[in-house]
Amino acid sequence: MAVQKNSINKSEFIRQQPVDMPAADVVEKAKAEGLSIDSGLVYGVRSQAKAKSHSKGGAAKKAPSSASNVGAQPTRTKADFVRSYPKLTPAEVVAKAKEEGIPLEVGYVYNVRTSDNRAKKKGPAKAIAPKPVVAKESARPTVAVSHHAEGVLKAVAAEIGLARAVEILTEERARVRAVLGR
Repeated sequence: MAVQKNSINKSEFIRQQPVDMPAADVVEKAKAEGLSIDSGLVYGVRSQAKAKSHSKGGAAKKAPSSASNVGAQPTRTKADFVRSYPKLTPAEVVAKAKEEGIPLEVGYVYNVRTSDNRAKKKGPAKAIAPKPVVAKESARPTVAVSHHAEGVLKAVAAEIGLARAVEILTEERARVRAVLGR
């Protein structure tokens, strides 16, 4: 006699059960449905589902209906709230947040402002000027020096642009030829 196969696999069955249902109850319900699972599988499947929901940015939130969304402001974070009052003292920001029903602490205000100030001070990355390579007049540059010179030339080309780098290289070549008498 052919065994009738369930149309749903064990993991899918577990995901269909309420998350707050104890694992033992899920096992019993599965047994009643003709599935053979143990509590370890229940915990494993739920753990994977939870990890996937966190990696996607948390649990999906229910979208508000368009009727309740009329005239509503977009959701602001606590940090955005703190940033919107840069002239107030941290204690005043906390008091204002309390009026609006936002739980804040003075330390949080300091943390947001410190973080913002550090980001402003950091600014764009600064280019480090390469040190000039000086070779002996009579000796030919060694392999290490020539590789370093190539690296410096590439850095200059990237920093100021290829056309200007070629122009500088041509000027330097003429200067070297004049020193060598060629």
